[in-house]
Amino acid sequence: MANSYTPVTGEEPLKRLLPDSADFQDFISSNAVLVDKTDLIRDLLNSSPIRTFFLSRPRRFGKTLLLDTIQNIAQGDRKPFSSFHIGKEGSGYVWEPYPVIRMSFSRFESNPKIFRGKLLSTLDDIAMSHNLDIPPARTVSDIDAIISALSKKHSPAVLPNTLPGIEPVSANVVLLIDEYDFPLLNCLDNPGKAEKIRSMLRVFYSTIKDCRKKLRFTFITGITKLSGLSMFSGMNSVVDISMDPHYSSICGFTDEEISSNFHCHILAALPQLSGNNTLPQNSTDQTFMDELKFWYDGYSWDGKIKIYNPFSIINCLWKQKFDHYWYNSGTSIASFKFRCNTKIYNDLFINNLRARSLDPIGDLTGLNTESFLFQAGYATIDRIEIKFRIMDYILKCPNNEIAYALAKDFGQSESPFPGIKGAISEQYTAFIEAFEASDADECARLFSSLLGKAALALHNPNEYTYQFLLFTLLNVRGYSARLEQYVGEGRADILYSSPASRFQIVIEIKRAAAVSTDDAPAFHESPSPGSVLPGFPELSEPVRQSLEDGIAEAASQVLARNYVRPFYLEGETRVCAVAVHGWGHSMFRFFKVDWKSRTIQMPVPKETP
Repeated sequence: MANSYTPVTGEEPLKRLLPDSADFQDFISSNAVLVDKTDLIRDLLNSSPIRTFFLSRPRRFGKTLLLDTIQNIAQGDRKPFSSFHIGKEGSGYVWEPYPVIRMSFSRFESNPKIFRGKLLSTLDDIAMSHNLDIPPARTVSDIDAIISALSKKHSPAVLPNTLPGIEPVSANVVLLIDEYDFPLLNCLDNPGKAEKIRSMLRVFYSTIKDCRKKLRFTFITGITKLSGLSMFSGMNSVVDISMDPHYSSICGFTDEEISSNFHCHILAALPQLSGNNTLPQNSTDQTFMDELKFWYDGYSWDGKIKIYNPFSIINCLWKQKFDHYWYNSGTSIASFKFRCNTKIYNDLFINNLRARSLDPIGDLTGLNTESFLFQAGYATIDRIEIKFRIMDYILKCPNNEIAYALAKDFGQSESPFPGIKGAISEQYTAFIEAFEASDADECARLFSSLLGKAALALHNPNEYTYQFLLFTLLNVRGYSARLEQYVGEGRADILYSSPASRFQIVIEIKRAAAVSTDDAPAFHESPSPGSVLPGFPELSEPVRQSLEDGIAEAASQVLARNYVRPFYLEGETRVCAVAVHGWGHSMFRFFKVDWKSRTIQMPVPKETP
């Protein structure tokens, strides 16, 4: 069971993990693990005269917990922070209580009428929680009445340099707004609704700008910065810290933070993960860290500091299981962009997507795909190249969890491949059935069909391209295909298992030979079961031999690196060797493994799993 680890003498007690809480007081009252980010929060709060900040981070990345921590600091109670940076003597922060307005758009509807009603009722709730004697909100600009009333209520009777007869005004209100763009992202495909909501938010934020002399500190979070929607047109003093290197780790975890905060939990999980062969026997805490890095690390907003997804880390340690926690926790928004640009997806998958700019997104009808995928968490900065004073961002897929998310979203979105209408998953579910039945000929027929259709859209025939196409196909039903998985003495290209399968399948792919995309066969409709692939001549002897050589190379690598060894106790394991010749031909072979002789047996016949 999770959290059952008993520490040895001298180790700290195992603190609780709270995978679903974003409430600072929950962590304090239950003695749960809370990574200390208050040194960075202190720097923000002390940044006078800069008072308004914006932070973009993907969903489930700790933005709400960050705001809740800021709220507790702003309310002035130092006691819960005695063990945190900001609460220690000499921290540089002056503790004083301030009134806090806290808002979140995370549960607002994308229907404009319902959105307006919810916003007005939220303003009324804020006024009531602060015991303000003001009329009910009638327009979204009534946020001004709340800010003014709070500022007056908590201002001293006399302020320095206040003229007689003039009401005292002090910048003492803290305003925190979470997930400002949530209603807009929910109507990406309905520009009419988005425009109506944008108009209301434009008035709302312009009103906040007019209240700047009463606001000590304002912090706004979201997934994207939609500058073209005039969200911040009246707030040109907003400082976007999303890509500021100093604040790169303000959300998420660094290597050092995981090692220092979760070491006991890593030790507690090792027996479980080694016992079920998720990790090799006798794995160390460093083995676990390497696997955590492979699954959940790799996010970067400056190309240097790498950050782990905090939601996935906490869930992995809590459940003592590697899984797709981030993807499974909410609705994806990436598939919206996969309708039209397969090359971007392929380049991202092979860590070679270049972007000249990652500026704020202009508008909902002309979303910049690279910026959108970066801000949504599907792409991250691998490095920054500067040539002749021109900066290029080289983007990549952050980790294994996001690779799975990309494959799922791409396979289920409207296909951009010539000759494939609808989603890939609609036409290639038969591939899964053939794959689980070890039907090598049918797998080759269907996979070659997809290769031919993808040729003109992908432009880049190499092992990574073949790998991403096969990975996408194996995930069309939502089963567990794992990319570049650590097994034995290396990383297998793909590991596959499903509820219908009796065995694990270890997949290794080799490129037999390349041809120009000009030579790729043209497909307009998927071939019917059992039919001959249109446009393909009979295999010439050189092509057949190159495919056979590729199969032998793939199978030999599986044996040489002991990819199947971790699955010895799980029953039957099979090997799938795949060879691809350009865009024209593929070959599949399924093998059984003989554990006594440690050899791969003859190809298995077609069967029903």
